Amino acid sequence: MPGGGSLSIRKRYMGIVLLSALIVAFESVAVEAAINIYDIGPFTVSCVPTAVGGLILWAASARSTTAFVRGMDRRGWGWIAVLCALVASGVLLWFDSVGRIGASKEAILGGGSSEILFIVLFSAMFLGERLRRLEAVGSILVVAGVFLVLVDAEGATLAVGVGEAEAIVSSLLMAASVVLTASLLRQHPLTPLSSIELLLSGGMLLVAGAATGLLGLPDPEELLILAGIGAFPALGLLTYNAGLPKIGASLTSVLFALFGIMTVGVQLAVLALSPGADIMLPENLAVAVTGGAVAFAGVCLLNMTDHGHG
Repeated sequence: MPGGGSLSIRKRYMGIVLLSALIVAFESVAVEAAINIYDIGPFTVSCVPTAVGGLILWAASARSTTAFVRGMDRRGWGWIAVLCALVASGVLLWFDSVGRIGASKEAILGGGSSEILFIVLFSAMFLGERLRRLEAVGSILVVAGVFLVLVDAEGATLAVGVGEAEAIVSSLLMAASVVLTASLLRQHPLTPLSSIELLLSGGMLLVAGAATGLLGLPDPEELLILAGIGAFPALGLLTYNAGLPKIGASLTSVLFALFGIMTVGVQLAVLALSPGADIMLPENLAVAVTGGAVAFAGVCLLNMTDHGHG
């Protein structure tokens, strides 16, 4: 069947990106547990596992990553520095935004909507990507479903302040980092680039945290917990980046947005196993389930889209 091979590859990498979203969903629940149960500072949980994840990927591909580092020229290091600065700046703004307006509203303004929009726009401008009609409709359904899962009708307001602006600027920076990563993956191998991205951006965050006093000094037990959480960004970024050159940055970002819905599923599973767990679910589970169904319909449309038809 003509085009069957490319369609099979496309579906395979869609599955890999969905796996990335599931990994990050588990990471979100693990981070929530680290903060609520072990009382580790939110910023510490945000940046230490990132650097640990970079070390994990380096250890898993030591020879190729070492060769990548030794063979990189000055111009290449310049672009990687820009990439890591974008990620670190985006995380810092995200962290401050969550403190000002809350995680749910930030997620709706940021990763659940504006970040996807920015990625689609930047991908069209710099990578020459275009979503086909069914992909566009499916993407809209996914974003709408994620919105329904995350929205808090009582706490949501139309006011725009510093926190809201930070959420949008953070999304813009993270979107730029995704498109830049997609461009770099056209020239550089997946695992070494992902390793260095995590290691350097995590290092920048550690320096910023130490300078601002946001970074707490973890004790030995907390270090073990943070090291364990580090496996999530390692696997999550690796599987996310794997999709960028295969299905495009736009479709990758849309599929990854499902991690918000998957997080609710993981939370429900944890509560079923441990009813007393300190976990915050969406205010309205019925609306969240409806959002999950809408997003699932969007994924079905994306899965139906032939790579050569629109």
